[in-house]
Formats: sequence, C-alpha cells, structure tokens
Amino acid sequence: MQITLHYSPIACSLVPYVALTEAGADFEVKVVNFLKGEHMSPDYLQLNPKHKVPVLVLDGEPLTENVAILQWIARQYAGAQLLPRGKDEFRAISLMSWCASGIHPTLTPNVLPQRYCDMPGSEDAVKACAHKIMHENFTIAENLLGDREWFFDHFTIPDIYFYWCFRRAKQFKLDVSSYKSCNAHFDRVSQRSSVEKLLAFETEALSSIAPG
Repeated sequence: MQITLHYSPIACSLVPYVALTEAGADFEVKVVNFLKGEHMSPDYLQLNPKHKVPVLVLDGEPLTENVAILQWIARQYAGAQLLPRGKDEFRAISLMSWCASGIHPTLTPNVLPQRYCDMPGSEDAVKACAHKIMHENFTIAENLLGDREWFFDHFTIPDIYFYWCFRRAKQFKLDVSSYKSCNAHFDRVSQRSSVEKLLAFETEALSSIAPG
C-alpha cells in the first residue's frame, strides 16, 4: 500500500507522523506550505476541501480528520499496540476526540483572538475565555495522568495527541508550568525516538518553506 501524509510543520499533522513512525510504517511525506497558500490550491482542495492538514492518502484515496486517520493507523498496524484493547480502546478514542475537539480549538484564540471575534476591543475578552478553558482542560489532564507514565498502561496515540496540544500551548508561550504531571509527560514523549525523528524532520521542513 502506498501511504502519503500531507503535513505542515508545527501543525497537528505531527500526530499521525509520530504514529506512523511508531508503527514502523513505510510512508511518504508531502510538506504543505501554508505561507504560500498551497492548502488553498485546486489540487490540494481536491484532496481536502476543508483546506487543512493532515491528509493521509491511501493508494490514492484521501482520508481526513486526525481521529479517523489515527484509528486507521492503529488498526492497520495492530502489532504496534497504538491503542489499548478492550474497553480501554474506546476510552482512548474518547481522549483522542477530546484532544481534537476539546483542547485543540481552545489554544489558538489565546494568541489570535481576531479569528474568533472581529468586534473592536474584543481581543482581551476572547483571550480570557480561551485561557480559562485551556486551564480547565489541562487540569483534567493533570488529574488523569496523576503519577502515571502514560494515559494507559503503555504508550498510545492519546499520548502523542496530548503531547502536541501541550507543546502548542508552550509554543504560544502560555504559562503551563504548574502542571507537573503534564510537563513530566511532555518530557517523556519528547525523548521517544519517533518524536526525535519528527523534530529533525520538522526543522528541515521549516527551513525548506522559510521565506527566501
């Protein structure tokens, strides 16, 4: 099977990149340059009319949305045990969905409030609301982790997705220093060889799309 991941640096396409790497999959990566508007090109819109990443193309057929993509990877490469088994599989899908729809959308308003409300003078109010929701989410994650190494009894996809969410908050320079368990989890995920490979690739990709 030919697998191609359409990816953009920093974005949540990090998650399937790491998952595919953990699975030992043979896949190609196509870097989408948002700065040049490649996500709005006719060719890309044919793959994903929602003009976002990631897109996983499987023998020419596009699959969009991280929750679906990640479940496909976990099932296609079941030996990698990227999702727990039994009822915990559904708890893991719940955590993935929370990262995708509960945490992810509340991060960007902290730094780009104008995307969510263009009323003059509304920026501080939007940021304050987003900041409150972010802290509610990270408090939940902190309690879920406690003194656990991972969200389940071994490293799984929810660990990758939450890593991206927490990393995004750090990249936005939001103060998350009080979340001891989340920070320890972040450090553990950062040390995995799959993530080290991703970070090296991300550096190369950023260099390749930097304005010249």
